[in-house]
Amino acid sequence: MIRFSLFSIPVRIELWFWVTTAFLGGAFDATNQEALLGTATFMLAAFISVLIHEMGHALTIKRFKQPTQVVLTFMGGYATYPPGILTRKRSFLVTLAGPALQLVFGIGIIFLSEYLPSQGKQVDIFFANLIWISIIWAVFNCLPIYPMDGGQMLSAVLGPRRAKVVHMTGIVTAAIIGMLALLTGGLFITIFMGMFAYQNFQYYQQVR
Repeated sequence: MIRFSLFSIPVRIELWFWVTTAFLGGAFDATNQEALLGTATFMLAAFISVLIHEMGHALTIKRFKQPTQVVLTFMGGYATYPPGILTRKRSFLVTLAGPALQLVFGIGIIFLSEYLPSQGKQVDIFFANLIWISIIWAVFNCLPIYPMDGGQMLSAVLGPRRAKVVHMTGIVTAAIIGMLALLTGGLFITIFMGMFAYQNFQYYQQVR
């Protein structure tokens, strides 16, 4: 476990974050030094991009004068704040800030890379991963699947009285994406979406 502070915000990186990013970066298929280096560059790009995403949440929470910390863990991370303390509008803004900052960062790297000379294959791969992870992760997180950012924003907009709508939307969206991923060979995405669908089903049952 790694701990440090960034802009006076505590950051904790758990072992599961590195395990997940290593898996997504192809560590289990790496059979030579170049492949291992490719995995390492993917992990570094994922760390930078996801940290920026979570700092977007945390800096907005701090802007609202609430305590926060960033935790990078399995399949991403989260920024903490006292429950029930933010209004629905502020909760929406806190949630939006993460993918918005990450998306702006990714697009900024695209424009910046146009003016930078090539620094070698691995450096080019690193920047490609940084762009791809930032944009895809930001867009993916905006899907209306609770507790992803999109689901939390939908919850903030609809309010607690329409929680069943939020979770039913999550079930349907996760099921559709999971089936599409299965048809295209994306077994990992299918399993991931299945977990989200089941989680939202449990939330739906609790609301009832």
